[in-house]
Amino acid sequence: MKLKTLSLAMMSLAIPGMATAADELLEMQKNADNWVMPAGNYNNQRYSELNEINKDNVKDLNMAWTFSTGVLRGHEGNSLVIDGTMYVHTPFPNIVFALDLNNDGAIKWKYEPKQNYDETVPVMCCDTVNRGLSYADGKIFLNQADTTLVALNSEDGSVV
Repeated sequence: MKLKTLSLAMMSLAIPGMATAADELLEMQKNADNWVMPAGNYNNQRYSELNEINKDNVKDLNMAWTFSTGVLRGHEGNSLVIDGTMYVHTPFPNIVFALDLNNDGAIKWKYEPKQNYDETVPVMCCDTVNRGLSYADGKIFLNQADTTLVALNSEDGSVV
């Protein structure tokens, strides 16, 4: 009985913390300019409500800018867009870039973890890809190939 009571008490303490992060993302996803999680929102719609591009003007589109991560392996995770910044990541070596969407994609910051290639890559399954970044509470979360979970300050890329 004591274990059950303790478990219930611990769960009741954890739930408010989870609701805070979820509430933040729910509010942020209301802004169509943001792409706050890999599928855009909690509904996994992969749909943007932005309407500047339509069937009448799509033929007039031109490239505004490009960006290369410099890593020539498969990039399989989605980028995130939060308040005018695009967060892009690479497969191994798991570099994260913050790009300023209001300044032609200029690099705001870059995080490049130090991982041992000989200890990490040979034991990876199915190539060296990374499935993506996550965002919460002003932090970008990266699961590195060496199994390290890193939280980066979304403003300056410093490890939190």
